[in-house]
This record gives sequence, structure tokens and C-alpha cells, in this order.
Amino acid sequence: MNTTLSHSEATRLEGAQRLTFLPALFSTDFMASEATVYAYAMRHIEGYEGGFWHYCRLPNGAGYMMPDRDTVMFSNSGNWFEQEVSAEVAGIIITALVLNHRSWHHSHHDRDELCRHFCQRYDQLMAFVGDHPEAATIYRALD
Repeated sequence: MNTTLSHSEATRLEGAQRLTFLPALFSTDFMASEATVYAYAMRHIEGYEGGFWHYCRLPNGAGYMMPDRDTVMFSNSGNWFEQEVSAEVAGIIITALVLNHRSWHHSHHDRDELCRHFCQRYDQLMAFVGDHPEAATIYRALD
């Protein structure tokens, strides 16, 4: 079953559709990237101790993960951002941070194809953010 989120063209994946999401988003680096998402959640989401994550696919090929919560207190000590945000916004922020981090990692380990993949997925996600109703919050958290 697909659930289209009301404010966007993102589709929340259910059941067997979830099996192809991480390899499509993170390519062959999907296991390390998924672990990095959870590590970033521990760092940035107050009280996060694990749990179920939803996968949301975008029409342009990108997507994002989001924790199964209504709202979270998100903080980024690197830029003094601290605010309660929806789980979707937190997931978009974390996914963007991970895509950026992994592209940097691959660029410094001569894995050009993976670096290009992560840069493309980051650009696609940020194109979606530009039209998101909470774009200003997402940009502040990433700044």
C-alpha cells in the first residue's frame, strides 16, 4: 500500500516496496548509510533510542527516511538550531545530512561513482525541500 503525503508528492512505502528503497536511495552503500541515519538520529533527536522508520520516495528518484513519531525536538549544535519539528522534517534533515556526509566520504576514498550518486540524491532531495511548506526550517537546520 502506498500513502501519498498530503502536502507533497512524496509516497510513503509499505510492505514489499520497502525492500528496494534503501538500495535505490543509497546505492551499494545502503547498509552503512542506513546505520549513519540512525547514528545521526541519536545525535540530533532528543530522547531518540531507536525505532521504526518510514521510507518516503520522491518522483525524481530521491527519498528520505523519517522516524515513526509525530514531532521531535531536533537540535544541531553546529549551527545553534534547536526546535520541535515534525517527524517528516526531522527525517528530511537527517537524510540530507547523511547524503552530504556519505558523498564527502566517497569523494575522499576515490569512489567517484558513489560520490556522484550521493550528490545527485542530495540535489534531488533539496529540490523537493525548495517546495516544502517547512523549507525555511529545514534550511535553518542544515545551515
